[in-house]
Amino acid sequence: CCAAQTAARAARSRDRLLSPGAQAQARARARVRARAGAGASPSGAPPPSPPRARLGRSGLECATVGLGTLAWGDAGRGFGERFGEAELREAFLAALPAEGIQAPPVLFDTAEVYGYKSGAQGQSAEHLLGRFLQEGGGVPTSRAVVGSKVFPVPWTNLLVGGGVRLGREALVSALKASVTRMGGRQLDLWSIHFPFPTFKQAALMEALREGHELGLARAVGVSNYSAAQLEEAAELLERAGGPPLACHQTRFSVLDRKAETEGLLAKARELDVATVAYEPLALGRLAEGGAAREPDGEQAKKLGQLLQILQFIGSVNGGYTVAQAALGFCVAKGAVPIPGCASAARAAELAGLGDWRLDENEVAIVEEKLEFLGL
Repeated sequence: CCAAQTAARAARSRDRLLSPGAQAQARARARVRARAGAGASPSGAPPPSPPRARLGRSGLECATVGLGTLAWGDAGRGFGERFGEAELREAFLAALPAEGIQAPPVLFDTAEVYGYKSGAQGQSAEHLLGRFLQEGGGVPTSRAVVGSKVFPVPWTNLLVGGGVRLGREALVSALKASVTRMGGRQLDLWSIHFPFPTFKQAALMEALREGHELGLARAVGVSNYSAAQLEEAAELLERAGGPPLACHQTRFSVLDRKAETEGLLAKARELDVATVAYEPLALGRLAEGGAAREPDGEQAKKLGQLLQILQFIGSVNGGYTVAQAALGFCVAKGAVPIPGCASAARAAELAGLGDWRLDENEVAIVEEKLEFLGL
């Protein structure tokens, strides 16, 4: 009786949120899941291996959701007030896959300028991440894939030290400094943070090639490139005799699909370059209570309706949160989202996504709602 009432309430909630066509799709998927559950493996059977994201042709793999460190060491983003080194250590440990299980490593993304003002105290993002990686005897690459990015701006030395950056050698020197801040650990991934006019693309790709050849980075990538720039970079790096581009980073989320509409995601697939999505939760707007972060009243109302859809999709798939549903959208689009994380609770939420992602129909439901709302 109680189960039937609960199911009826869920159905009524679904009917209020979804269009008639989407309602039929949801009911069909529920029937498929019920049939699949009836034929599930008997108790005691080994669970399926968690899915892995392939970082292009680099040979590196990682979990389908990574972790961003933009706020680490940054007082302007809460470091030293809302969280400190102890809380970040807990988040780092909570994000790692458990030892002894067949799970892919987690991608930890950082950059030389993240938290740079705390660098003098050894608490920039690179310092912190490097320290956590070495504690307890060290974290192997089978559990953590670590990527950092270089700032190709001539006066970056005013932020992180070193000399003025005017050529390939200066960028390679910056890579060596990053490796030092990370405790001497070879970077798994080293990327150009963004293209900058004082550096020709060829010089940037030569720097990536040399960093890889010197053994300072296992793989290389770019960030904030357009589709045309990505194609040019891949061609120049190949021409320079460097490794294939492993990945590119771009802003991408349910609320910001510019990378898809402008052809960047498609170009990356064509080039066999992985897409790493930063700000996949739109700075907290795509999480429980996210509408309160929207200053415009009308936009906040629209966002609230979108969050209802994400909440419903997460709920009918086993109780996933709004944030997890938003990340599942990115994964469904072929991206590796790297949401910011500064607490063990958030790290556990990220890890809790597991092998789930939105299916094609659920992606279509979200996109239909986005079009209807004009978001």
